[in-house]
Amino acid sequence: MRAQTLPLFDYATRAVGQSSHHLFCSKSRSFRLVGLTLFCLLWTGLILFRLFSLQIANFETWQEWALKEHFKEVIVASERGAIYDRNGNLMAVSVPAGSIYVRPRQVRDRADVAKRLAALIEIPRAEIEKKLSGTEPFIWIKRQIPRALAEQVQALNLPGIGSIMEARRYYPYNQAASSLIGMVGVDGKGLSGLEATHENILHTDHLRTKVTRDAYGKVLELDPDLNSEFKLPKGSSLALTLDASIQMIVDEELAAGQTENNAKAGMAVMIDADTGEILALGQSPGENFNENKKRSGKSLHNMIAESVFEPGSIMKPVVAAAALERKAFSPNELVDCEGGRFFFAAHTIKDVHPNGVISFRDVVVRSSNIGMTKIGMRLGSDQLFSFLKLFGFGGSSGLNLPGETSGLLRDVSSWAKIDIATHSFGQGVAVTPLQMVRAFAVFANGGKLPQLSVIQSEEPFALKRVISERAAAQIKDMLFGVVEDQHGTGKLASIDGVRVGGKTGTAQKARSGGRGYESGLYMASFVGFADASALGIDKKLVLLVSIDEPHGKSIYGGAVAAPVFKRIMQRTLHYLSTRNELSSPVERAKIQSGNILNVSQEQL
Repeated sequence: MRAQTLPLFDYATRAVGQSSHHLFCSKSRSFRLVGLTLFCLLWTGLILFRLFSLQIANFETWQEWALKEHFKEVIVASERGAIYDRNGNLMAVSVPAGSIYVRPRQVRDRADVAKRLAALIEIPRAEIEKKLSGTEPFIWIKRQIPRALAEQVQALNLPGIGSIMEARRYYPYNQAASSLIGMVGVDGKGLSGLEATHENILHTDHLRTKVTRDAYGKVLELDPDLNSEFKLPKGSSLALTLDASIQMIVDEELAAGQTENNAKAGMAVMIDADTGEILALGQSPGENFNENKKRSGKSLHNMIAESVFEPGSIMKPVVAAAALERKAFSPNELVDCEGGRFFFAAHTIKDVHPNGVISFRDVVVRSSNIGMTKIGMRLGSDQLFSFLKLFGFGGSSGLNLPGETSGLLRDVSSWAKIDIATHSFGQGVAVTPLQMVRAFAVFANGGKLPQLSVIQSEEPFALKRVISERAAAQIKDMLFGVVEDQHGTGKLASIDGVRVGGKTGTAQKARSGGRGYESGLYMASFVGFADASALGIDKKLVLLVSIDEPHGKSIYGGAVAAPVFKRIMQRTLHYLSTRNELSSPVERAKIQSGNILNVSQEQL
C-alpha cells in the first residue's frame, strides 16, 4: 500500500503550529512561576508584618489585652476595726465571707448555671443570666455571702464561676443599737452611724489584687507577688460607752411597748447622769444589718438624733426649775388653776384634770397647763428663753451624729404673747430625745448639765452647773411625787423597793408642712430616773421612753410610756445589782449574753 504524503503547505503549517504551542506553554509556565513567587513573597511579608506588629510595634497593647483576658484587678474589702461596748463585748466585727464572681466567656450553658446559682444564693435567675451575658471579663455576682455558702457554690464546679474571700461586717447582738452603730456597704465603707462618722479610724485602705483562674476555670489564684496567706489590712477599733446587756433590755422592751400600744414607732435612751455617758440608745422598729436585704435611706436614720417633737408636759420641770432658781416662786406657794379653764392672750387654756388652788409643787405633780402658764407669766419671756437655752434646747448635743438636729427654739424676739404660755407647758418648741434626757440629768445629779458621750475617752467628763443643788433637789422631790403621790400622773412607773422620779408627757403632733396639729396623733413620753442606792447601785440612771402615735387603749404618757420605762429600769437595775453573782444559770446566760446570736460556721 502506498504511503500517503502531505502537501508541503500542510507540513509547514503543522510545524509552525507545534512551534507556537511550545512557545505559549513556556510563557504560561513563566507567568505562573512569577505569580506564585510574588504571592509567596507577599504572604511572607504579611506574616512578618503581623509578627512585627504583635511582638514589637504593638507589644504593650496586645500584652495588656492578654492580661485583661487572664487577669483582673479587683478591690477586696479590708478588715474594719472592731466596735466594743464598755465591757469589751464585740458589737461589730469583720468576719471572712465569700464573694461570687463570673468570667462570662468561660460559661458554657448560661441557663443551667443561672438556674443552679439562683437556687443557692437567692438571686433572681433573670438577674444572674444578665450578669452571665456581660461583656466584661470579670463580674461580681454576689458579694459577702456566708463562707459556707460560698464553698457550696465552689463545689458545683461551674465553668466561669468562682469565689474570693474578703471581709464583711457582722453584728453579734443583731439589731442592738444598729441605728447608732450604723451600716457598712459591700465595698467596706461606712454608710451610716458611727461606721460612717469614724470611717477614718475603723477603715484602712482596701486590698487591690489581680485574680485569675487555672486552665479548667476552677481555682482562684492571687497575684503571686502578694502575701500567699492573703491577710487583709485592718483598721483600728472603737470602744463605746454602751452596755450591750442594757441595750438588749431596752430594745426588747421598746419593741414590746410599740406592739402593745399599736404604735408607729418607739424611742428610748438611757444615760449616766454623773458622766453623760450613753448606756443604751434604741428605736423600734429596728434594723438588723446582718440580714442581707435592700434598704431605703429611711431605714438608716437614727431617730434619737434626727427626730424632733413637741415635748408637752415633760418640759414642765425645766420651766419650774427656772422659776425656783430665779426665786419667782417657792415650792409651797399657791397657784390658782382656775377650775380647768383660763383665758390668756385671746386663747383658752385647759387642763385635762381640772384643779382649783394648789401648790407650786402640785402644779408639776398634777401636770397643770394653767398653773404652768402662770409660772411662765411671772418668770417672763426673756428668762424663760434663756433657761431653755441654758438647758441645751435649740442646740446640738455635741455627739456629732449623722443627721443630728438642734430641734426648734425660736428667738425670744419673735415670740407672741401666747408663746409664754405654750412654751411653759411644752408646746411651740421642738426637742430631740437626746436634749430631753440630758435636761433631766440635771435633776438627778444635783444641778449640772452633762456633755453627752458615746465613745469612751480618757478626757475628764464635762458638766456645767445650770441650777443650784437646792433647786435641783426641790425639782427632784416634785418628780418623785409624780410617781408616788395620789394625784401623780406617773404611778405606773413605780418599782417596788426603789424610788422612781419622772414626768409624763402627752403632746399632739405638729402638722407637717403647716400650722396646727394632726388630729388624733400624739407622742406619749415618760422621762425619769431611779434612786437605787438601796440596791448598792450608785449610778444615777436617767431614761427617756417615747411612743410615737399610739393607737391602743390610751394615748397618755402615764399609761403608754411609763410602763415601758418601768420594765426597762427594773430589768436594768436587776442586771446591775446581780451581774457578778446571778443565782440562776438560765438568767445569767440571758442577761449577760443579751441573747447573742452565736456565729456558726454556716453563718461565716
